[in-house]
Amino acid sequence: MVLAMPARSGALATTLLGLSAAVFSVVFVSSLDHLSAVSVHVCYGLLLLLGAGLSSWHRVRLARRHSEAQPDAARADVLLGGLSEAVVVLSFCAEPHSKGLQVRYVNRAARSVYGDAGGGLDSLCPRAAWPALHEAVTQARSSGQPQRAEDHSPAVNGGQHQGARWWLHQVIPLPDGVAICSQETTAAHQNLQALRDREAFYRTLVDSLPLGVFARSSRPRTAGQYVVWNQAAADVMQLPADMVLGRTASELMPAEIVRQADTLDMAVIREPRVHRFSGLILATPAGERVVDMVKCPVYGRDGEIDHILSIAQDVTAQRHAEAQLRLAARVLEETGDAVVVSDAVDRIVTVNPAFLNLTGLKESEVLGRSAELVGLPPLRESHLPHITTTLASGQRWHGESRQVCHDGRSLDIWLSVSTLRNEANRITQHIRLFSDISVLKAQQRELVEQARHDSLTGLPNRRAFGERLRQAMARTQRRPQALAVLFVDLDGFKAVNDRHGHAAGDQILIEVAHRLLECVRTTDTVCRLAGDEFTVILEGAGLPEDVTRVGERMIERLSQPHTVGDDCVVCTPSIGAAFQHAGDSPDSVCQRADEAMYQAKRAGKGRLHLAPCTDESASKCQKAAI
Repeated sequence: MVLAMPARSGALATTLLGLSAAVFSVVFVSSLDHLSAVSVHVCYGLLLLLGAGLSSWHRVRLARRHSEAQPDAARADVLLGGLSEAVVVLSFCAEPHSKGLQVRYVNRAARSVYGDAGGGLDSLCPRAAWPALHEAVTQARSSGQPQRAEDHSPAVNGGQHQGARWWLHQVIPLPDGVAICSQETTAAHQNLQALRDREAFYRTLVDSLPLGVFARSSRPRTAGQYVVWNQAAADVMQLPADMVLGRTASELMPAEIVRQADTLDMAVIREPRVHRFSGLILATPAGERVVDMVKCPVYGRDGEIDHILSIAQDVTAQRHAEAQLRLAARVLEETGDAVVVSDAVDRIVTVNPAFLNLTGLKESEVLGRSAELVGLPPLRESHLPHITTTLASGQRWHGESRQVCHDGRSLDIWLSVSTLRNEANRITQHIRLFSDISVLKAQQRELVEQARHDSLTGLPNRRAFGERLRQAMARTQRRPQALAVLFVDLDGFKAVNDRHGHAAGDQILIEVAHRLLECVRTTDTVCRLAGDEFTVILEGAGLPEDVTRVGERMIERLSQPHTVGDDCVVCTPSIGAAFQHAGDSPDSVCQRADEAMYQAKRAGKGRLHLAPCTDESASKCQKAAI
C-alpha cells in the first residue's frame, strides 16, 4: 500500500483540479448577464491563473511522493527479495498514458519466473501463458477477497525457456491494486503423478493375475470393507470393482458366503499367519465353484492388522479333470488286458495291475524306465512291421509280438499300439494294450537284440560279453592266436555323477564308449558291463607290447577332457589286461583282468597293468606274431 501512495496522491490532485475548474465555470456562466466585457476578460484571466497554479502544485506533489516511495521500495526488497516465492505488487496508475494495473515491485524470484518485463500485468505475464493467474486477479479485484489459482506454464530464466512448470498463485487484493505470491509446485505434481503411475501399475499387475485377489479392512472404522478387488475376482463373482470397493460383503453377497468369509478371516485374526484353505465350495452366480484360497494378514505402521489379503484359485476344472483321471485309473485297474503308457521317448509313465501280474514286475521297477528295458517290444519296424507308417498316419497298430517277463519267460502277445499327440501334432504318449496268447502259441521267442545291448551306449552288455568271450576262446582252439581281455574302469566317475548329475554322467559314458571304439579294430569287441565298467576283447592280440600300445592309446584317448556345461571334466581310466592261458575258462581270464585293473588303481590310477603271462601263453603270442 505504501508503494501505491504516489498514484493515489496524483489521483486526488487531479480530482481537486477538475472540481475547481467546474466551480469557476459555473460562477463564470451564471455572472455573464451582469458583467461588462472588461469584467469577463478579468475573470478569464483569473481562471487561467488558478488552473496554472493547480497544475504546478500537482507536478511538485507527484515528484515529492515519488522520492518518498524510494526508501519504501528498498525496504520491501530487503523483506521480500530473498524469498523463494515469486512476489509481484501491482497498483492502479492515474497517469493519463497508463492503463489498468501497473507493476510496482518484482522480487528476484519473480524475475526468474516472469522475466524482467515492466509495465502492466499483461507485459509481465501474458494472459495466454498464465490464464489462471489473470482470472484470479480479476476475481480478487471484483470480490475483494484473496484468490488461489494454479497455472501450468513455461518458466523463463534470463529469456531462455526452461520447460513447463506448475505454479500455485495467491492473489491478495490491496486498496489500490493487488499483490501476487507464486510458488512452484512442479515437484509435488511430479510426485503425485509418479504415485498415480505406480498405483496404476500395481492395479494393472493385480488385475492381470489369473488368481482372484481381494482384501478386506480390519480397522474398526472400516471393518469388512473391500479395498482390493481384482478382475479375476470380479469375473468369478460377477461383481465389478467399482461396485465392491468400499462396501462390505453383507451388502453384496448372500448370507452363506458372508458367514464363510467372516469365519475364514477370524481364523487369520486369531492366529496371524498365512492360512491355506483347500477345496472350498463357493456359490457364485455361475454356479458352485471349487476354490483353493490363501489368506494372510497385512500389518499397518502401528503394528496392528490393517487388512486381510486373500488369494483364491478356481480349481473347479482341475478337480473335474482329477475325477476323470481317477475314473480312467479305475478302468485300467479293472481291465484284464495289460496296459502300458509311455512318453514320447518311450519311457514308461504308468502300467495297470494286469501288466504287473502278467510280467511279475513291481511298479517301482518299471516306472520311468525305458519300455524296452522291461521287455516290451520297441516301437520300431524291426520288431513291429509297418508300425512307423501306421502310427504316423494316426491309426492304431496291432499284431503279434513278444513280451519278456521278469522271470525270463517269453510270452506271445497280441499287441495294440496307439499314440496321443499335442496341438503341434507331436507324439506325447504311446499306449500299449496287449493280452497273453501264449496258450494259443506253443512257441517261445525272446527279444535277443534288446536283451544283449546296453540301452545307454549301444554297446554289448554283460550277457553279450560272456557269449562273445566264449566264442572267441573257442576260436583260439581251432587256430593258434593270442587272446587278451581288458577291463576298463573310469577313475572318479562317482564324484562326477554326484557333482554334475546323472544326465552329465550318462553323456560321459556315451562319449567313453565312442572313444573306446576308436582305439580298437572293428574285429575287436567293446562291451559295457555296468556303471563305468567296460571290457574289451582283443582277438589276435599279438605280443604283450602290442596290448600295452593298445592300452596306452586308450588311456591317452579317454584322459582327454569332457565338456559338461561350462566345465571340463577329466576321467582317467584304470586298465587291467590278461592273456588267455591254457585251460582258462571265461571266468578265470576275466578274474585275472579284473585283478590287474585293481592293481592299476592301487598303483596310482590312470595307467595299464598287464597280468603276468605263463611261458605257454608267451610262446603262443610269439607264434601268433610270426
